[in-house]
Amino acid sequence: MPRRFALALVVLLLLLLSALLLGRRMRGPSPAAAAVPTLRPTAVIPPTPIPARQVSLYFESPADDQLHPEARDVPAAVDDVAFLRSVAAAVMDGPRRQELVRPFPDGWSLRGAYLLRDGIAVIDLSPPPLLAPREPGTPVSPRWQAGSHEEDSAIQALAVTLAKNLPAVTRVVLLVAGEAVETLGGHADLLHPIAPDLRRAADEPALEAPATPTATPSPTFSPSPLVPSSAPSASVPPGRPVPRRRAPAERT
Repeated sequence: MPRRFALALVVLLLLLLSALLLGRRMRGPSPAAAAVPTLRPTAVIPPTPIPARQVSLYFESPADDQLHPEARDVPAAVDDVAFLRSVAAAVMDGPRRQELVRPFPDGWSLRGAYLLRDGIAVIDLSPPPLLAPREPGTPVSPRWQAGSHEEDSAIQALAVTLAKNLPAVTRVVLLVAGEAVETLGGHADLLHPIAPDLRRAADEPALEAPATPTATPSPTFSPSPLVPSSAPSASVPPGRPVPRRRAPAERT
């Protein structure tokens, strides 16, 4: 009797297994066995272009004492302070038109720019490194030797450009390496805010600059004595020369 019962149980299990296999075949393949979908290439999205804003940068021409406008695109800014920094940095980079003169020698750059109340723009310049270290606590000395005309032209190129593009700017304060200095090249007084001399701005449309920078005239600075200072003299790297635009007899 037990043998017959065991045999019947085995037959029953076989029948159940056969029924299960037959049911799976009738339902079709399982989702796991379905065909693999064809992969589609991901669409390439081009990068979003950075919006630009056209400004007029003012640089001096060797032919006259006027500052001539050059059209340039700078990155669009979210506020006036960021826009101030973009414009000031573009002036420090110099012109792209070959007939205009770079106001500052190589090695000078923008360290920072700030917009204060009452129309005062603070421009912090970064000079080239000194050949000899400066003693702690001593004032910053001029980093390039220039005639009074060349120094004034460099300062006014920066001040006029800022005033033309930011009408709220009425005066400019220049710092060197984050510190107040008496002078920049030995002549101009930087202890007081500088008013842009808008009379030097040429009344002409701003010309488009070339797509790539072109060689600008090499500056030739006429040597001039530095402002006396109680600090020990440090080795000052020679500045890049700017071509003389006047006869020596006409210089102050």
